[in-house]
Amino acid sequence: MNNFKILYAKPKNRFKDLTQKIFLKILLKFFPRKFLFYKSKVKTILNTTIYRLFFWLRIFLLRFKYPFYFNLPSQHLYVVHIIIKLLRILKKQKIDFFLIAGSLLGAVRQEAFAGRPQDIDLGIKEEQFPELLNAVPLLIKSGVISIRRRSNNKFERLQILFPYTLVDVAVFNKENEMWIGEPEKHYDQKLNGATFPIEDLEHLMSIKAYGKQFLAPTNPEIYLEKKYGKNWRVPDKKQFIWNKNKFKEKL
Repeated sequence: MNNFKILYAKPKNRFKDLTQKIFLKILLKFFPRKFLFYKSKVKTILNTTIYRLFFWLRIFLLRFKYPFYFNLPSQHLYVVHIIIKLLRILKKQKIDFFLIAGSLLGAVRQEAFAGRPQDIDLGIKEEQFPELLNAVPLLIKSGVISIRRRSNNKFERLQILFPYTLVDVAVFNKENEMWIGEPEKHYDQKLNGATFPIEDLEHLMSIKAYGKQFLAPTNPEIYLEKKYGKNWRVPDKKQFIWNKNKFKEKL
């Protein structure tokens, strides 16, 4: 069975909680009969407004922090910021993160993560997982909201939630002359997970996304076809494309 173990959860903002309690008391006093209705509506509106306000403020500042990416769509700009931040934090651990899933799909297809990315999909090999766990204190200092560890029998996954973006790290184990990971999605029904030949993760290749170099499994097309089908090169909806010439060549 899948289960989650919370390794870290950011403490609640006491000022925010106090302000909300005071506001709700005022609301109850003036609208006692419709309090429950207004309570739900007001909380939703406030949370959505604050969320969007802080996100757009962050995006505004990031455009000047990364002038090379000034014209990137907002969500793409933010995930670029997060992955740069993550790799910088964990540089001393010398963990070979490689792109998988939608992050790899977009990098191979259009040199940008697929869709309007709200998460970053990474993989690591099992021998490097302890190093990642040892780095949890560094991640906490960086301002993450939560970190949780997911176990599925012998398979592991670490989910690191930054504000507005999830970094999902799948751990691949060596078994039966294959690397196996992502057991929650059975792309290979016989082996209960996504698979790579030994050589494909032993010798990672370099791949570009947003003009930066990332690591990726060798022969990523085989994995992408298993995961997304034979038409994986053709997006099912409009996508941001960093390198349009490369995209046209793939069609």
